[in-house]
Amino acid sequence: MSRDTKEKQVDRRQEIEEKRIKKSIQDRKEREKQIKKKRSMKLAILCSFFSIIVILGAAFIIIHSISDKEELRDHGIAAFNEGNYIEAINDFTASLEQDQWFSDKMDDDTRLYLAASYMRTDSYEDAVLVYEKLKERNFSSISSDSLNDMINLANALNETKNGSTLESNYNRLIDEYNRGNKSIALYLGSYYEQRADYKNMEMYYNDYITNFGVNTYVAYQLSAYYLNEDNLDAASTMVTKGLEAKDDLYKDKVLFNEIIIYEKQLDYETALAKADKLHTDYPNNETYKKEYDFLNSRVNIDTEPVHKESDDVTD
Repeated sequence: MSRDTKEKQVDRRQEIEEKRIKKSIQDRKEREKQIKKKRSMKLAILCSFFSIIVILGAAFIIIHSISDKEELRDHGIAAFNEGNYIEAINDFTASLEQDQWFSDKMDDDTRLYLAASYMRTDSYEDAVLVYEKLKERNFSSISSDSLNDMINLANALNETKNGSTLESNYNRLIDEYNRGNKSIALYLGSYYEQRADYKNMEMYYNDYITNFGVNTYVAYQLSAYYLNEDNLDAASTMVTKGLEAKDDLYKDKVLFNEIIIYEKQLDYETALAKADKLHTDYPNNETYKKEYDFLNSRVNIDTEPVHKESDDVTD
């Protein structure tokens, strides 16, 4: 074999080897590229998965942190202040049914409004359930004693409303009262109130106040009784006690009686100032509006004559 032939064979083998090495390098790069591509795809899928989890988690937090429960509550308070208690009950109930984080304090205050709405519509059993729920939750803004007072009042009014405080039950209440259970005075006071026996109502309600303190309902009933008797001093004393009571259940009615006291004392300006605020807080309450209009007419008397001398008077 000639020298040239051998050299050509060597060159040929080198060329083949170089091509093989080059192809091997290209194959390796391609494999690495595919591996990198698969890794990137897996990473993208993993990132997408976590992104979905984050989005869903954020949506869950938003749903439970923001709802229309506060708007429903505000509508309920507005309806309550206007005397639309059925509408208020519906709004408060809907608000409490809305899930929202960090709303426990607001919900418990809504429950107080709901219980007050039930009391104003004579739905005393429903009010008791709400007050008991508040006791169970250990609501910090109102004491357990005050809640017990509201529960006792609701139960007492429910019994007298349903006529269940009959003679046999009345005797049982009297026996219990005489044995020293002075809380029965609330039941007996409401019993006589329903029967328009106001002297006995006064006696038992005042006895209850002596032992347990005043609530706005008792203050309202007694101040109204004293006003009817033209005993303004006693009425004023009871109004003061009612405005210092721990509950707000019938505070607007106590405030109204305070206005009547000033009116009877002919202090129309003070009465009007207080009536203005009450009317502002309860704009659709017809009783409060009429009182405000009356007092306004007494304070702001139109001194201009209906007809002036220069006016033409026709027959």
